[in-house]
Formats: sequence, C-alpha cells, structure tokens
Amino acid sequence: MKYMHKAIWQCDGNLVIRGNTRALLFRALEDVQADLAKRENADELKRTLSALQEVLGAYDGKLPSANELLGDPQKERLSRNLLKLTTI
Repeated sequence: MKYMHKAIWQCDGNLVIRGNTRALLFRALEDVQADLAKRENADELKRTLSALQEVLGAYDGKLPSANELLGDPQKERLSRNLLKLTTI
C-alpha cells in the first residue's frame, strides 16, 4: 500500500485531513454511494452519506481511483513474493 498521511486531531477538536488521505475519503464515499444506489432498504445509510457529502462538499479536481491511491494489490503481492524468493 502506498504511503497515506494520517489524519491529525487538533486541540480545538478539528480534524485535519491532508493530501491523498483526503482523496481516499472522497473515493470511499463515492464508492459506497454507488454501491448503495443498487440496494433497497438502505435509506438510513443513504441519508447519512448524503449528509456527510453535504458537509464535506465536492472534491476539487478529478477523483483518483482506489488503485491510484492505494497501489495495485496484484503488483504488490507479486513484489512481495519476488522479494521472498530473493531472500531465500
């Protein structure tokens, strides 16, 4: 997994979310909303996500894919396996 900045709690209670972590939050929100659009009987969760989207606003710019943010899991698995082979 690629390096992700940690969210930082400030002493006044605010939460600072930087860079790729902010993009990951918006990506997760969009992916969950897309999945919920296919479901019935998820009205409460849809309402909660809608309120969160309203509070957060829109992401500024093109939202990266999960693979762009986190890295390709198959490539990472292959890299780890190759690393294990070279250490044997």
